[in-house]
Amino acid sequence: MYSSEPIKINLSSLTTPEGRSLYTVSVVGCGRMGLPHACLFADAGFKVICVDKNPKTLEALASGRSPFEEPGLEKKISKHFREGRFTVTSDSAYAASKSDVIVLVVPTLIDEGLRPDYSYIEKACEELGKGLRKGTLFIVASTVGPGVTETLIKERLEEASGLKAGRDFSLAYSPIRGMAGKALRDIENYVRVVGGIDDKSVKLACRFLDTITKAGTIPASSIKVAEAFKLFLNVQRDLNLALANEFAILCERLGIDYLEVKDLANVDPYSHLLLPGLVGGHIPKDPHLLIKEAEDLGVDLKIAKTARKVNEMMVDHSLQLLIESLKECGKKLNEARVAVLGVSYKADVKERRGSRGIAFIEKLLRRGIKVEVYDPYFRPEDLSDINCRVGETLEETVKGVDCVVTVSYTHLTLPTN
Repeated sequence: MYSSEPIKINLSSLTTPEGRSLYTVSVVGCGRMGLPHACLFADAGFKVICVDKNPKTLEALASGRSPFEEPGLEKKISKHFREGRFTVTSDSAYAASKSDVIVLVVPTLIDEGLRPDYSYIEKACEELGKGLRKGTLFIVASTVGPGVTETLIKERLEEASGLKAGRDFSLAYSPIRGMAGKALRDIENYVRVVGGIDDKSVKLACRFLDTITKAGTIPASSIKVAEAFKLFLNVQRDLNLALANEFAILCERLGIDYLEVKDLANVDPYSHLLLPGLVGGHIPKDPHLLIKEAEDLGVDLKIAKTARKVNEMMVDHSLQLLIESLKECGKKLNEARVAVLGVSYKADVKERRGSRGIAFIEKLLRRGIKVEVYDPYFRPEDLSDINCRVGETLEETVKGVDCVVTVSYTHLTLPTN
């Protein structure tokens, strides 16, 4: 049985590193965004418990290493372990029983039917609730649909703890804006939007998050507003990319260069046309979180759905362009060798999750095309599960191939000779 001794956070004590050292923060979910948060909280002076269920993540952290590549992260992890600010555990209830503040950064998934899967979040809240103490500040930073924090998350915490949000513990929502490869910089420099179940929760969460962001915090009128804010941003990005992709396809038929048109259009201060290409990472997931909540309310987000369809079909469209190019060169598919440069979901970062480049490679292989892959961020053993040859150098990979395909987050180039 964990201690139920109540805690109290003194706002004035959060203004200095010495005051912050009195408090323990648990970051639950030490992935691409969670672990940078943990490091920044430790930088600010808090004691930090890193909570994760992945044994490899825990093993790496326990030895002072980062489980993934992120500029500046491993140096901070090593430093905070040496100075005694970091501990790691897989026991969420134990971490909650030792924490004054809990930050939930557990991923949200999408199932095969393109419906939100909140099972990881549900499980985490049920376990955390078993150790939750009165007075705790609980901040949800995972991306969720509008209303999820005040229903599913709140209910799971209350059922497991026997406590009431707003009365016994504070509950707030503050979404993360950041990209892999620039996570520390983004978290520090982007304004944080904060919604809470009551005024006290908003005030506590703002003061707490102000300790790690130079840009400050903006209180939202409700948790739903903060939840919608993050999804609206990413759905808009998806729409803009879909527009760029449709324009690029039209330019192919017109026989003109989309990139030239884009550059001319963007001379106008009101035009912000993007590069076309394969849309990966977290962007394909987030629209479905909003679409589902809208459908439950009887609202059909037609434009968001159409944008998703446009961006999803770009892998097949890119494959067709490649096939046509090979045919123009007189190459049969089962005799062709293609070099694919880039595996990550975006440029200049080592991250396979959400990579549409991998989906593209798999389609090439299914058509009988021999594929050579090169990505400077990946060693051959990192891609051993992909059924193709992985080059150790760029020169080696492109030597003797019939076509070179360069893939990145917002750009796909398909040479025709």
